[in-house]
Amino acid sequence: MTKAIKELTINDHIYRAKGTFKFGQTAKQYAENEVDDKGKERQGDGVTTIFIGLMQQDPDALVKFWHCGTAHYLKDAPSFDDIAQAIEDIADKEDLNPYFVGALTLLNEGGYYKGKLQTLWFMMKRSAQKAKGEDKEETKDQIEMFTEMYEAITGKKPFENKA
Repeated sequence: MTKAIKELTINDHIYRAKGTFKFGQTAKQYAENEVDDKGKERQGDGVTTIFIGLMQQDPDALVKFWHCGTAHYLKDAPSFDDIAQAIEDIADKEDLNPYFVGALTLLNEGGYYKGKLQTLWFMMKRSAQKAKGEDKEETKDQIEMFTEMYEAITGKKPFENKA
């Protein structure tokens, strides 16, 4: 299994990412609007947006994760630009995968957002069960793809509902 890195060195200071209330507050600025089945647009959720971006191994999502994950440092938190530069520097020297593993496992398995993301996995599976016709197969394929992506990155299965 790939190592999970949950620390980032910026300007000779080691920052440890945490999924805290401040994470969620900061993540609100990264929320993307979503369109429901009836075409109605609603405000998305920043934590979920970042989580999905991490599953796609999007380095921009990794920068956003660290921006939110270091928000608990308050006035001592690194700037967005410093975080972006640190991630760029790491990418020039080594694989970012351990950073994606750390970010995904912190959100999916950490205490503060664990329940939220378990609910996300549950809702995705339920939506596949409720879909009909072509939509059902497409939804099942998307969920299977996200599950495989998570497993490929972290080496673990995402939350499984036993019910």
